[in-house]
Amino acid sequence: MADTPTTSEPTSPEPDAVSQPAAVAEVNPVHLPDWMRSPQVEHQPTGLDRLRFFSARHNGPLLVGFGLVLALLMVVGGAVLVGRVADGVRASATASPTPSPTLPVSRVGEPRDLFIGTPAASFAAGEKAVRMPAANDSGPFSAKEVSVALESVRKALIKGRLDRSMFVGDTEPFLALLAPDAREQLRSNFADGSFLRYATRMSSQSEWEPDPRAAGRISYRATTEENGVRLLEVTTEFVWAYPFDVNLQAPAGAGLVAIRDRVVWQVPHPDDVQASSRGLWIGSAEAVTWNADCGQLRDGWVREQYWMASLHGKRVPAGDPGTIFDLDAPAPSTTRC
Repeated sequence: MADTPTTSEPTSPEPDAVSQPAAVAEVNPVHLPDWMRSPQVEHQPTGLDRLRFFSARHNGPLLVGFGLVLALLMVVGGAVLVGRVADGVRASATASPTPSPTLPVSRVGEPRDLFIGTPAASFAAGEKAVRMPAANDSGPFSAKEVSVALESVRKALIKGRLDRSMFVGDTEPFLALLAPDAREQLRSNFADGSFLRYATRMSSQSEWEPDPRAAGRISYRATTEENGVRLLEVTTEFVWAYPFDVNLQAPAGAGLVAIRDRVVWQVPHPDDVQASSRGLWIGSAEAVTWNADCGQLRDGWVREQYWMASLHGKRVPAGDPGTIFDLDAPAPSTTRC
């Protein structure tokens, strides 16, 4: 265990000149028929001529009758077409059912629960694990002030241990939750790895799985510093279990990394400090890990110890977790790292 000191609108295309319609005189030039240019010749009407004369005299009634017949055919044909289309739609709907959704799979090819068979199987998922106690008056702090302090701690726990921003190395969302003066003091922790006592960064985005689980407890009390500054101290003790995708043959727990921490958060009374010191501080922090790759951990990153079938068999690389998952038992005093 180690302690951290206090501290443009689119334009229509130009019309193509080649595609513009030509003048009507060019498209349909006037041609005089032959009968206007040749002398008239008399001749006796033939049978075909008599037929044309009859058609000219009876053109109107014939056209009306033809039109009625055509209209009737269109109505009947349309009804048949509509019926066929409707039948086609029904047949299409019957023959093409909506496919069922595909279940998500893990990187190794099939769904799996990496918590099964481990103490973390009963832990709450993600933010649901961070449950704050009821806010009551405590010393000089009113219930409302206690409630505000507890909410700031809750947000810090989530941003530090559960949020993707911290996982990928973005520390600013977490630091923004602290008092201005505290931010400057803690920023250096992210350069030497000591932040691991209260925050988690993942070694590789391609290997860690979402939705870690956790279990913890939270308490608070009012106290006074030696310099007379009144404080509200909020103590959080948590076990954070982070899943990593591993070979399907690996035993239960081989895909987990556990971090057990104890952090004392402090909120000074606003009447006792300057404006830049008002807000959330970290008074102290300590943490131990299990099944974490030591080399990565020393560089400030978390990933699981690599499991190899030929080397570890049915054993988790880190061995027995001991009491690290049990908050009612003392935390292990030593780890492999």
